[in-house]
Amino acid sequence: MNATGTDDSQVMLLNDWVVRVQQPKGSDAQRIFLMLHGFTGDENSMSVFTRSLPRNAWIFSPRAPFPTNEGGYKWIPSENGLSASLKVFLDAAFNLQEALSGWKKAFQLPDQKIEIAGFSQGAVMALTYALNNPKQIHRVACLSGFLPHDTTNLIHGRPLTGIPIFLAHGTEDKTVSFERAQEARVWLEQFGAEITVCDSPVGHRISASCFRSFADFFREA
Repeated sequence: MNATGTDDSQVMLLNDWVVRVQQPKGSDAQRIFLMLHGFTGDENSMSVFTRSLPRNAWIFSPRAPFPTNEGGYKWIPSENGLSASLKVFLDAAFNLQEALSGWKKAFQLPDQKIEIAGFSQGAVMALTYALNNPKQIHRVACLSGFLPHDTTNLIHGRPLTGIPIFLAHGTEDKTVSFERAQEARVWLEQFGAEITVCDSPVGHRISASCFRSFADFFREA
């Protein structure tokens, strides 16, 4: 285990994954967060969101495994995540699940439910992780994300029943259209999730008001 970092967090090599790990302040840590960056991002990209999370929690921010042509990293081999099948994301989510299990063992953490937040392609990963492992999930934040077009062909029933999911999206988003976000919301409701929505007239980013709602969503857990 190699590590570099600051007073707040360290970047570590854990089982061949580069991961920024923020350890809890205090001895009463009860929560585990998984923060998933978007296309061309890395282990540092979600730092703006981790600042709003509880301080008495473990926070894992991994670097996605595939380099992009533009620089940074991506979660699936395809260059066009917007058209990729859910199956591709399910495979990636399974690998991430296996990796997280190893990270928890490395720090001797309990096998408990986790909380996930993802931006853009990382949001797709967060939702896919929850669909694939609903019993492991406490709550999810999907920021400027979507679900693949074939989702309802592969997911049936109500696997997300009772799981709170926060959806934030810009109505002017030209990268992931607002229509894709609305489509995902309908499907997530069909899957039984308890949806909290924050829409704002911005592009492919999270507005200040939705940022505050994001913090409130995890503060109330």
